[in-house]
Amino acid sequence: MTIRIEIVGALRGSLDGAAVTPSQPKLRRLLALLAANPGTVVRHETITEELWSGPPSAQLARIVQTYVSQLRKLFGTSDVCAHTPKVGYRLALSPPDYLDTEHLLRLRDTAEAHLRAQDPRAAADVLGAAVDLCRGEVLSDVSLGPVLRREKARLDLVRVGVLERYLRVQLDLGHPEAVLAQVDRVVREDPRHEQLYASLLLGFALAGQRARATDLFHEVRTRLARESGLEPGQALRSAFERALRDEPGRSGPTAVGPPGVRPLRGTRQRPEQVLPAGPVFGHGPQLEFAVSELRRSPVLAVVGAPGVGTSTFCARVSDQARGDYPDGRLLADFAEHSPVEILGSFLRALRPGAPVPDGLSARARLYHRHTRDSRLLVVLDNVVECTDLTALTPASPDSTVLLGCAARPSGIPAVDLPRLPVEDLLALFASRVGQSRVDREPSAAWSLMTRCGGLPLVAAVLADLARYRPHWSLGRLAQRLATDPPLAAGKLDLPAAVARSAAGLDRVQWSALIRLAHREGRPEALSADWVARALELSVPASTELLDRLTALRLADPAPRGPRADTRYRLDPLYLRAIRELCARSPRRAPGPWAPPTPDRRPRQVAST
Repeated sequence: MTIRIEIVGALRGSLDGAAVTPSQPKLRRLLALLAANPGTVVRHETITEELWSGPPSAQLARIVQTYVSQLRKLFGTSDVCAHTPKVGYRLALSPPDYLDTEHLLRLRDTAEAHLRAQDPRAAADVLGAAVDLCRGEVLSDVSLGPVLRREKARLDLVRVGVLERYLRVQLDLGHPEAVLAQVDRVVREDPRHEQLYASLLLGFALAGQRARATDLFHEVRTRLARESGLEPGQALRSAFERALRDEPGRSGPTAVGPPGVRPLRGTRQRPEQVLPAGPVFGHGPQLEFAVSELRRSPVLAVVGAPGVGTSTFCARVSDQARGDYPDGRLLADFAEHSPVEILGSFLRALRPGAPVPDGLSARARLYHRHTRDSRLLVVLDNVVECTDLTALTPASPDSTVLLGCAARPSGIPAVDLPRLPVEDLLALFASRVGQSRVDREPSAAWSLMTRCGGLPLVAAVLADLARYRPHWSLGRLAQRLATDPPLAAGKLDLPAAVARSAAGLDRVQWSALIRLAHREGRPEALSADWVARALELSVPASTELLDRLTALRLADPAPRGPRADTRYRLDPLYLRAIRELCARSPRRAPGPWAPPTPDRRPRQVAST
């Protein structure tokens, strides 16, 4: 018996060629959820969140068992849904069975390997097969719950990324007819996928159809304005200008490197200013989403609460995407350097030994002149909202800027990093102290990780504490720490991370937060009314404070109370970090210690 399951388009299931697609809505969603995670165990809580938007229970577990039994009957075998006791279910297919998402990812990776081997013709053949596999939007006929909406967004990015890559390879090979053959497929996509439309526009121009290229640009511009109020981005504008100048074949068959990439001119170096890319625990879906999004967006933000691992995640994304940026990668940390210092570092990396001018404007002009024809990845960490990134953005539309932020920038695609479950923190802890040590005392290791608040940074601090005390048992360590784990060890410093996020507060708000951190008898969930009474603020001021803390990831909305008023939860570890920051501050200056305050003049977050 051969099982075939397809979700890149409408949901389809077949057994030996006969359609067996379920019709019951929840059964369809369960099958789609398993198919969207090939080779992965989907946890019970994930299934119940998708099907019922609630936590698991014994009753719901029995209903899921019934659904699984129905799927097994549909596909004629009990092996199709493998069960991991107390964990969840996995779609278990083996040759000659077929799952289109698995096949799509395999084709994409094979094409990327051909491109790295400088074989664009082989890549074009493989990408063409991948494009043909895609029948439309993922799960286009399935009613989606919260989990499947996220999975659909992730897989649609893969699907669009494959089409975009295919068009650019064909342009590089000088095959505009292959690009124009995909017109119907491209125009069905969201106009915010600008690189798709840029490739199609260049295809029209390369085929001598400049009038159609002009019509396409104005059509996309109108759709963008109507649907999102945006103007075309740099990629589409640059393609339109090249088409008008009759320069569409600039990255033609003689180009060196991956599709659409123009080599750096002159004697410039390939800079590699990157952090070591350590393992990322528990953020696998976010990592895949980020790498896919980089291929179609000129700027991407990675947003996370203090201590959740934003810098480590950015380093891992940079490492995964390295092959897409043949002209190098640049890194800057706004917590340590000013924009003028960062530009100096970038110029020295791009032009070793060459003189670097003084002043932000002169450095920015030189930087933009030397990045016009490059494909660079620029990683900017610890970016705050009022930072103007215009000077640091490469002049080439083929380059990408990756931002590490505490607050989500408006108008910029972003990936949010959640806190980690105890299981992932335990894996991080074991990687640092040794698996054998954890295996000897699993209960003590688990107890330690439950005190980390889901923050990898705190788990790493505890691991360093255990590693430098090899004569201590983990049980002794857990007993000594009781309820207050340390917040810093060497360069691992949660209070410093909290201070960087708090730089987005004004001094009045920071002073209020200090008083809140020292306030005894705080309820677990705070209302604006309670904060107003406790801190002697007006209700609008306390509401603004809580909303601002939420935007900076220093607070989280809590479940609504019995009166349905909005409440907020401040992480106890963050409040301890704030008290520790105050204790570290010198006592010479009167008044509360204040975090580094950025320039608060209103400016654009990122001009790309």
